Amino acid sequence: MNEQTKAASSAQTPSQPVTTGAVTGPALPEPTKTNYKLLFGIIGGVVLFIALITLLVILAFNYPAGTAVVRDIFIIALALTSVLIGMLMLVLIFQLQSLIMLLRNEIKPMLTNVNETVNTVRGTAVFVSNNLVRPTINFASFIAGLQGVQQAIAGRANTTSKRPKTPGAGASGSQTGKQP
Repeated sequence: MNEQTKAASSAQTPSQPVTTGAVTGPALPEPTKTNYKLLFGIIGGVVLFIALITLLVILAFNYPAGTAVVRDIFIIALALTSVLIGMLMLVLIFQLQSLIMLLRNEIKPMLTNVNETVNTVRGTAVFVSNNLVRPTINFASFIAGLQGVQQAIAGRANTTSKRPKTPGAGASGSQTGKQP
């Protein structure tokens, strides 16, 4: 870092962001060492690939017989690789077939059983609601209505004979607002 950068960074507090005058998008994170390693790895791989291609071209012009042998070796390697990939594709197809059979023979019956169980629970809930809960609620409502009627009758009898006198009750109270 040069002198101006050190002076500028030491003069600012952590609460003051560094501004350059131009408004840009959100701040980008600083590159880390792993990014540099990846960048150097990619550049090294490209340089190595170019060097290998250059070496193969030089060898092809200088040693045509050796180049034919290398070509034949690469053709054989590619053929073996193709055979290996074909075998792995067959294994993958058989595994996929096994998965489909598992889903068809194991999972589908389980889902059918779960669906039947849900329908049974739904039917049970409807039965309990219609034959137990609804009559209980109707009976409780009837009893509450009878209690309300009883309290209304008892309340009228009590209010006509024993009405409490409260001062300042206004028009709804026993006082009519007249002074004695």
